[in-house]
Amino acid sequence: MAPFEGEGAGGGGRRDTAVDVWRGLALVTIFVNHVSGNVLEQFTHKNFGFSDAADLFVLFAGYAAAAAYFRRYADGDRLGVSMALMSRSVKLYITHLALVVMGAAVFSLGVIRTGDAGLFTVIALEPLILDPATALVAAVTLRYQPGFLNILPLYFVLVGILPLLLAVAARSLSTAVGLSAALYVAAGLTATNLPSDPLPGGWFFNPLCWQFLFVLGFALGERRSRLGHAFPYHRLLWYAALAYLVLGLVAMRSTGLPQPGWLAPLPDFLTVPEKQFQTLPRLLHVLALCYVVAHSPLQGWAQRLAPHHPLALLGRHSLPVFCTGLVVSITGVALRQTGFGGMAFDLAYVGAGVMVQVAVAWMLSKAKRRGPNPAALPARMRPG
Repeated sequence: MAPFEGEGAGGGGRRDTAVDVWRGLALVTIFVNHVSGNVLEQFTHKNFGFSDAADLFVLFAGYAAAAAYFRRYADGDRLGVSMALMSRSVKLYITHLALVVMGAAVFSLGVIRTGDAGLFTVIALEPLILDPATALVAAVTLRYQPGFLNILPLYFVLVGILPLLLAVAARSLSTAVGLSAALYVAAGLTATNLPSDPLPGGWFFNPLCWQFLFVLGFALGERRSRLGHAFPYHRLLWYAALAYLVLGLVAMRSTGLPQPGWLAPLPDFLTVPEKQFQTLPRLLHVLALCYVVAHSPLQGWAQRLAPHHPLALLGRHSLPVFCTGLVVSITGVALRQTGFGGMAFDLAYVGAGVMVQVAVAWMLSKAKRRGPNPAALPARMRPG
């Protein structure tokens, strides 16, 4: 099989439509998975391999970060880029806290409607109800993260450390990747995580490990900006990646995920696909998936889509779309717990939720197009 020649399309400063499309698809998949128990959830790719849409979300976030910030930083706007990232990190933090409040309010409404306080356990809200003072302090310090509300804290950390990543990568990208890999392996082998309270077990998305996937995405994005492609096609590597995807498919459709200790004495970090620590089998799966798709006709299909295609719009405005989907999905979970359900409800609710996210992305794109033309502004007011 010859590779699909098209990965480098969109170079020379043009936005990579394919990446927007895949980000949009990942966001739709995350939304479907978050409305847990619906009939469509069984068809998302988490059921056919070791990774899921969350891995794609983080990898693409690093990829997009390189495209958005690295060249500006390397060209000398270090203070401006760092301040912009700090501002974005603060916004993420505030958004996360607002979503915690909204999620609690949605389930509180369900409790008021049904009288069933057990609903609070669905997304681990019971600490907030039983001991609100302690839980609020823990939530503000990110030690308490209710269910479904744990990926933004990871993203907050990743954006917060991005100035450091830019500083190291501007000197040596390979050094940045090497340091990130060392932290990943050390945290994974020692099971080191950031603390959580009152829920035990540490962060659901351990940033000490998940940062490596983000940095790999960053490195791929930097390569594409500089060379016109993220990673070249190698026939043997492509078939090896495909074979690994097939292995993951067979495992998930037959025996399921390998159990801890199945390949002792090797540590589980190297042998068991596990989400919290982004273990090696899971990391390899998402990288293999991206490599196979990037060098297949699917990539050409994604690149040929118009920039205003719904998936491209979703990917272009990934953060507000994700937050919108989070609120809608939590509401869907609460509804399913209070008497709603069935195939008709699932299809209608998921379809309506996706349309709401597309509408948000469309309005944001329209508002951006209506913004002031930078060329028409006085020189001192132009961005960049």
